[in-house]
Amino acid sequence: MATIINALVTVSARDIPRSVAFYGTLRGFTETYRFPKTGVPMHVEFSAGGTTIAVSSDAGLKSHGMPPSSSGHPFEIGLKTDDVDSLVATLRAQGVTVLREPFDSEAGNRVAYVADPDGTWISLYHTLK
Repeated sequence: MATIINALVTVSARDIPRSVAFYGTLRGFTETYRFPKTGVPMHVEFSAGGTTIAVSSDAGLKSHGMPPSSSGHPFEIGLKTDDVDSLVATLRAQGVTVLREPFDSEAGNRVAYVADPDGTWISLYHTLK
């Protein structure tokens, strides 16, 4: 069975440069990851104590085959695992709704999306080697 390694809270941003400035500059969080590394980012992660907070654009969601954010989906929970495919199979067997089957993202991760009972998006991911 797959193991959860880390959790990530992702906030959807309509104006990602403004949101990146808010979390990085105004809140003083330390930037730990940016994709893509140059140009306007689609996804930026910050260290906030022991938690990772990410800001992601609708372009980032689109690149993962997901619809744009909406008032019902202004954030997602990200769970880093050691085996996305195994975890999705286990969750499916438990009756969890799979929103997007596992796929390899441009950012170098294996990713899938499931939903909690209220429909909150949960991304499951591991880094490809």
